[in-house]
This record gives sequence, C-alpha cells and structure tokens, in this order.
Amino acid sequence: MALQRTCLTSGWTFKQADTEDTTFLSVAQFPTCVHLDLMHHGKIVDPFLNDNEPLVQWVGEEAWIYRKVFAAPERKHDETRVEIVFEGLDTYATVFLNGREIQKTDNMYITYRVDITNKLQQGDNELEIRFDSAFLIGRRLEKEAGGPPLFCHNGDSSRLQVRKAPYSYGWDWGPIMLTCGPWRPIYLEAFTTRFSDLFFHIEVPESLSTATINAVAELDGIAPNQVKFELFGPDGALVEEKTSVTLHAEFQLEEPQLWYSIGNGTQPLYTVKATAFSAVPTALCTSSKRIGIRRLELIQRPLKTAPGTTFFFQINNVPVFCRGADWIPADMFLPRITAERYRQWVELMAEGGQNMIRVWGGGIYEDDVFYERCDELGVLVWQDFMLGCGSFPATPRFLKQIEEEAICNLKRMRSHPSIVLWCGNNEDHMFADKYTTQYNVDDKNPENWAKTDWPARVIYDKILSEICSKYAPETPYHPGSPWGGKPSNDSTAGDVHAWDVWMKASAQYPYQRYPEISGRFVSEFGLKAYPTLKTIKEFILDPLERYPQSRMMDAHMKSSSKSTWARDNRTIALYLVENIRHGFKMEQYAYASQFIQAEAMYYAYAGWRRLWKGSGSEECAGVLVWQFNDAWPCVSWSLADYHLRPKYAYFSIKRAIAPISVGVARIEIERPGNNEFTHIHVQKEKRLQIWGSNLTTAEEKLDLMVQEIDISTGNCMWEKTEVVTLLRNQSTELFDEPFPSVSETTIFFARLLKDGKVIARYSDWPQPLRYLDLPSPTVIINIDRDDIHVTSSLPLKGLAFDVGEDNVFFEDNFIDVIPGDDQIIHAKGLSGREISYMHLAMAVD
Repeated sequence: MALQRTCLTSGWTFKQADTEDTTFLSVAQFPTCVHLDLMHHGKIVDPFLNDNEPLVQWVGEEAWIYRKVFAAPERKHDETRVEIVFEGLDTYATVFLNGREIQKTDNMYITYRVDITNKLQQGDNELEIRFDSAFLIGRRLEKEAGGPPLFCHNGDSSRLQVRKAPYSYGWDWGPIMLTCGPWRPIYLEAFTTRFSDLFFHIEVPESLSTATINAVAELDGIAPNQVKFELFGPDGALVEEKTSVTLHAEFQLEEPQLWYSIGNGTQPLYTVKATAFSAVPTALCTSSKRIGIRRLELIQRPLKTAPGTTFFFQINNVPVFCRGADWIPADMFLPRITAERYRQWVELMAEGGQNMIRVWGGGIYEDDVFYERCDELGVLVWQDFMLGCGSFPATPRFLKQIEEEAICNLKRMRSHPSIVLWCGNNEDHMFADKYTTQYNVDDKNPENWAKTDWPARVIYDKILSEICSKYAPETPYHPGSPWGGKPSNDSTAGDVHAWDVWMKASAQYPYQRYPEISGRFVSEFGLKAYPTLKTIKEFILDPLERYPQSRMMDAHMKSSSKSTWARDNRTIALYLVENIRHGFKMEQYAYASQFIQAEAMYYAYAGWRRLWKGSGSEECAGVLVWQFNDAWPCVSWSLADYHLRPKYAYFSIKRAIAPISVGVARIEIERPGNNEFTHIHVQKEKRLQIWGSNLTTAEEKLDLMVQEIDISTGNCMWEKTEVVTLLRNQSTELFDEPFPSVSETTIFFARLLKDGKVIARYSDWPQPLRYLDLPSPTVIINIDRDDIHVTSSLPLKGLAFDVGEDNVFFEDNFIDVIPGDDQIIHAKGLSGREISYMHLAMAVD
C-alpha cells in the first residue's frame, strides 16, 4: 500500500497534571505550548505586556497533560505498519496510548517515531502526553552531578543538563519562559515501505563545467522491487530519470546551473524525486528534495599583508565577503512562528542586502521553511549546534543525547545549499579560555581531555566533527564560535566575537574605534537600542509608564547587570552621553538610542569591509552583527524588533554593505619630535582618506566627487572630482593625502556616480557629534505616491521617516541630506499618505 499520513492537528485538549480540580480545555492551536493555551483561556496574563513576566513563572514548574482521541487508520495489508511520529516534544514527556506507556522523551530537538501497529484498538484511541518540568528535572540532574558547572553564562545553570532550548531560561535580551508541550507536528504514518532518508553527494570540479549528483535513498519496511530516481531542472522540466535496485543513482550534468549567494548570481534549484515500486508495479512511497549545485570551500590560508590566516567562503570559485547578522528564535513561544512569518524574516534579510545569517547555538534548529527560503533567496546559513555559553556535561547519557540530536538534525537539514558551515557551539571554547587553565588547544588527545575540568571539549572537537564528516562531508565544520587561534577569540585566525565596544566586561571603547578591533571574520558584535515607538506603546499599556527610566521599560531590558534595576540603562546612557545631545521624551530617547546604534553599525561594517582587499589580503571576510531579530518586544541589539519593524541600523547597514560603497575617514597621525620626552613639541599631521568598495565581480569605472561643506552655512569649502576604478570584489584606496585645513565644523561628503547617477554616498561628520551646535535647516518634503522627495537647506543628520503603520516598507531611511544632493526615498505602500520625521537637531530639548 502507498504510504498514508494522518495529521493529528484537531481535537486536542490540555490540563494541569496532579491537580484534581482542573478540567481539560481546548488548545489555542496545534502545534502548541502550554503558555499559549493558558493565555487563550485567560488563565495567565500575556507575559509580553507591561511587567507581567514574573506572574507566569509558576507555569514552568508544573506538569501538564495533553490528550487527543483519534481513529485508527485503515490497514489494507497484513504487513502494513502504523507509526506515530512526534517531530518535537518539549522536553520531558511520557506518552501513553490507550493507557499504556509507549515512549519517554528527553530532547526537544529530536523526532521520535513509535511503532503502534499492535497497540491500536478498533475505533477510537486515546493519546495522552504528560510533560514534566524540565526546570525541576534539570535542577535534580545538576545536584546528582555534584553541583554547578565550571561556567554558565545566561540562564539557570541547570539548563546545561537538559536538551531544551537554552534561551527559554532567560538571556541578556530575553525573558524566562519555561515552555512545554507538543511544539512541532504529530502525525500517523501507515505504510509497508517508506523513505527514511533521501540525501545527496554533489561534486563540482574547479572548472564548474560539470556536476555529479549522487542520490542515495534509505528505506524502512518491506524492500521494494525497484526505485525510480528523477531529476528535474529549475524550470520543472525532467532532466533525466534512472531506475535502481541498489537505492542509489548517479546523474552527470554538463554546464549545470549553479547556485550562488545573493549578490553573486542566481539561485536555481533542482529537484530530485525518488519513488519506490512494488513488483506489480505500484508506487509504495515517494520522497523529493530540492538541491542547489555549488562548489563550496572554506579558505584558511596565510595572509600576505597581515599576520595569521584567512577565513572566507568561496562559492563557485568566487570569494564571498559575508555580511549579515546572527539569528535567535523569532518568538519565545515557538509554535506561534508561522511559515509566512519565517518567510518575512528571511525576505527582510535579503531586502537589506544581507547574504549570511548565523543560527545561534542558544536557540533551536529552525523549521524547514526557514532554510527553504534561504535556499530560494541565496542567504547563506552558518548553523550552530545548540550548545552555548556553558560547561556542558560529558557523561555517557549526555554524549548519547548529543550524538542522536546531531544525526537527527544533520539528516533533516544537510541537503540545503544555503547551509555552508556547521559550528560546534557558541562561546564555549572562549569561556574555557577564561575559566580553566587545563584547556590546552595543542593537546589533540581526547583521553587527556576527559581528565581536565572541561571534558565537554570532546563534544566539539571530536564527536560533532566526526558526525559532520560522516553525514555532511561536503560542508565545512568549525568547532566553535569564536574559534581559531590562541586564545579561541584570536583576531588573526578563525572567527571573533568583537565585544570591546558595548560590553561592560570588556573595554567599552567608543564605537568610532570599531575599525580597529577587527578579526578575520567577525561573527558577533553589537550595540543595543530601543525598539520603534509603536512597539513600545504596544507593550506598555499605561501611558504614564512610557518614559525611558520607567519600571515597565526596565522589565523589557535584560542585560546581565548584577544590579537588576540598572539593566541596560547604564550602557545605553554611556554611548548616548559620549556622542550626542538628546532629550528624554520617549520619542527622543528611542530615536537617540537607534541613532547611536545605526551610526556604530556603519562604522563597523564600513571599516571592516575596507579590509577585504583582494587575493592574499582578505584581512576581514565577514561581518555578522548580534543580532538580527527579537524573540519578544524589548530593548536589544536587534536590527528589527519583534514585530519585524526595522530599526535605523537596518538601513545604515544596508548602505554600508551595498554592492558599491564609498568611505571617508579623517585621521590624525602623531610623530615624536627631537625631544623623546616631550608631549608638547610633537608633529601632528591631519590626513583625509577615501576608499571605495566593490563587491561585484566586475571592475567599475566611476566618477568620485568629494566636498568639504560647512555645517552652519551649507557652503562648499573645497571639492575634488576625478575618475576612479574600483577593482572587482575588493576595496580600493582612492585618496590618502595630508589635509591641514580639516575643520571640526565641516563635513566631508563623498559620492560615487555612474552615468551621472549617484550610486553611493557617505558624509563624514566631526566626532563626537555632541560638540556640534546643529542648526535647524529648512526641510522640504514632497510625496508623490510611493516616493518621498527630500531637500534640505543645510546639512541634515539622521533624517528618519515614520508612518506609524506596518503596511509601508521604506527602501531606505535614516539618511543624511546635504544641500545640492536631493534624495528620493521609495516607500512601498505609502500611496501619498502623510509622514512624520525626526532628525538629530529635533532630538534635543
């Protein structure tokens, strides 16, 4: 018989276990989690609103029961097997069918299959799932292990004992929401034969002229007579079909359509379909997957122009400068993330010009639709395993859990062309460097690791490495993030987490120093900002609490400050007071915090992109900001808040990573005089530097126009125009000369033009901006349907538009407007409506 699937999505009820006076209630949706169901019935308040979070903490320490009655599927053949499939149970569950225990679970990341062929009864069957408190079980396991671990950053340390999404224990951007429930689909499968796996080995030679696709199927049940493999092209047309009795087929392609990351080419996707046939022949089961054909390499070789080695991805022989962000789960309540929501998030990345997302190791292995949309749009995925910020156990029980988890998720995800790296953990090596003297990166003997106080190294440096080599050999494996040198956060090798700006545990440098703290690949850095004013008004219901230092605002700040009431206020205030003058009305403060974040991000992306200098000089090959998204409405490092509303930094980064960009820096070089002891009689030289960056694969001949403009009058004090050539796929230094007349009251405004059209612009303002007495210019705004025409009589800093509705998408925002350089901003969906705006001069009382 052909495989039949019955989804168990309706008719579910739930109740609190171990409490006699509670009754079964209908669930809010399915899949689900207990908080959503309790909110649906008004049993708990919405923890995202006001300061409600503490009011729902009791939920995570109770046990809960979910129940459903279903009819047994028809068995058309004596050899028909019926299995029930649980794609995700959160986390410690005991499953009963008709009163008999059929499964225990202890890992929310694993799919469980149970053969219930001989356990079904005719007619109705009752399925019951009891979820026990992962928090209480974790606390017990921690006690049995002898107490707290060597280190644990963020969340209760008992989280390290259980395979539950770490972020649900609370993080420095998110609340404590200890969920439970059937968080992914549950269904029945009746079959005689089914495909348990369909995977591929794809080889593309350096010439890129051919491709070999080896398709491999794995089956469960009765062996079929034969399997037909079909290869369909990106246009849906059949390319070739092959019949096999060995569950394997090889396809040879001439001049294949190659898959590229966004910005470097197109994303054609082939489809491979496998069908198992009986001797009759009758189709018993089918399986199909989309694949992308690409040659992937992670290049780590000595640099010619700097110490250490490179760390860059090369796709189809094209070196890729990775620019993007880190991804956290898009909701504290995972079942609430719909397929459409996932698509919107990935599309927002792509629309911002981002070509890489790092799925962070404190969340989840994301839903298939997330990776599918990345495949379609060319967004590269750096995929962490779900291990982060802690010294995990290395007991046989735990290591077995990790092995099962890794294999389960590698099999599910390995065919996605967008996934270009598997990474063992988030910051575990880095913290081992800090907390133990027994971690020796040069010791390659796993037997020795087990004798240290950090035996968990075996997970990243051996177990996961070997599993990835076996199940996903074409995709590089990286032991951790950061990782690469001595110490693990070495700026000359591998990737780095650059937190010397912002983090109070580090140097808290001014953000203007971002270009100085680069690495070969910067996979984390960031600066927090408030969400949009609309979002703030939605989560703070009392208008009297809508001010920056309110109790309600504190509840939505989650820094790891030891003074819980301080939260993020100290660090945000530090970067504000160091850089700009601002008011304290909520609209001014929210604007000011987003202003600082946006300015800082531009310094980082532009400065580090400048270090992508061509073959042998790839001194920085990637910039991923922490973080792209939010899991709830809050103050965080995100580029877009929980409701998909972009912050200003989203737009400043979009400009910084555009295919063509221009940068300007004014620097001062100090040389000692004749007296080596003096600090007065020294030589100081002011210089003006201009560079361009071209991320396309073709040289660009452009017109460079540079002006020095007085801030108070708008008058041009000096200008220079010349034809320049930007070398392909690298930065090019365009101007570096002494400039004695550099003033602290002028800006340097650079533009790159092609056929008379501005394709890149940047205005360099004297720092810090708080020294400036900004005038209030005459701003003329004309709206023509979806286009906003902007003119300013004087230099204008940080002009931000707002409509107050979610159905308008600005292609650009938070701009500087310079006299003589009128701009047109396209706002999709504006349709001639009025807009509000704010700029830096307006943010001051």
